[in-house]
Amino acid sequence: MFGGSKLTVNNEILPPAPMYWSEEERFGGGDDHGIEWKDKMDMVTWRGVATGGRNSPDNWRGFQRHRFVSLNNGTKISGAESGEAKPENFALPDVAEYGIEAQKDHNLGPWVDEFADVSFVDLMCTPPQDGQCNYTDFYFEVTDGIKMTEQFDNKFLPDVDGNSFSGRYLGFLRSTSLPIKATIFHEWHDSRLVPWKHFVPMDSRFLDYFGIMDYFLGYQGRNTRDKAAEKIAMEGKEWAEKVLRKEDMSIYVLRLLLEYARVMDDKRETMGWADDVLQDP
Repeated sequence: MFGGSKLTVNNEILPPAPMYWSEEERFGGGDDHGIEWKDKMDMVTWRGVATGGRNSPDNWRGFQRHRFVSLNNGTKISGAESGEAKPENFALPDVAEYGIEAQKDHNLGPWVDEFADVSFVDLMCTPPQDGQCNYTDFYFEVTDGIKMTEQFDNKFLPDVDGNSFSGRYLGFLRSTSLPIKATIFHEWHDSRLVPWKHFVPMDSRFLDYFGIMDYFLGYQGRNTRDKAAEKIAMEGKEWAEKVLRKEDMSIYVLRLLLEYARVMDDKRETMGWADDVLQDP
C-alpha cells in the first residue's frame, strides 16, 4: 500500500502527499513565505477544523485538536488553575516538572492570553450543523479563518494532526515562522528533518506546550530566547528549500518506484548487478 502518511505500527510506502506538490495557498501560502522575523508578532496562531475522528457528545473530550484549543483559552486555564472550574478535556502540566514561571506565579491563564490566537473555524458536528455543534459550542467559539500569508505574520505556528497528518507542515517549514509540530504520523521527509534544528517537536498530549512557549517567550520580559527561535525557524526554512523542493520529490518518487519495481520482479536477487552486464554485454 502507498499512502501520504502512516502510523509507526503500519508499513505503507510513503510518497509525498499531493498537497505538497500542488502548493495551494491554503496549504503553503503560495509564493509568500512571510515577513522578516524581527517584524513578526510574538504570537501563536492556529486555525483549523475540529477533526481527529468522528466526534460525538461522548468522545469529543478525548480529541487532540479540542484539547489544544482549550489549552489556549486563558479563561479555562485560570479556572482550572484556581480550582474554580474543572477542566473539561485537558490537564495542567506539573509545576515541578516544567518549571513554567507563569504557573509558579499562579498567572498561567493571563500569560497564555498574551500570545495565543487559537480557535476552530468549524466544529464538525455529527451530524453536521453548519459549522456549529450543539454539544461543543458551549465550550468553543467558532471564528473566521486566517490565510496562511497572514499567519506568517506571527512567530509561532503549531501544526496539529486532524484525521491524519496536517498538509500545512511544508508551508510552515518554508516560512519565516517557527513550526511547532505535534503528530503521530510519519511522512516521506521525516528522516531529512532534525527536531530542535529545523522545527520544534511537541507531544500530542501537549503537556509540554506551555514549557515550549515559556522557553522561547519567557515571562514578563525575562528569560526570552527569541534568537534561538529565530535560528530554528531560519535553519528549517533554508533546509526545506534545499531538500524538500519539487525536484527532490520527483527524484524521491523515481527512486522509490525503481526500487519497488526491483522488489516486485522475479529476478530481484540478481538484476542490476554489474556482473550481469559483464557476462552478457
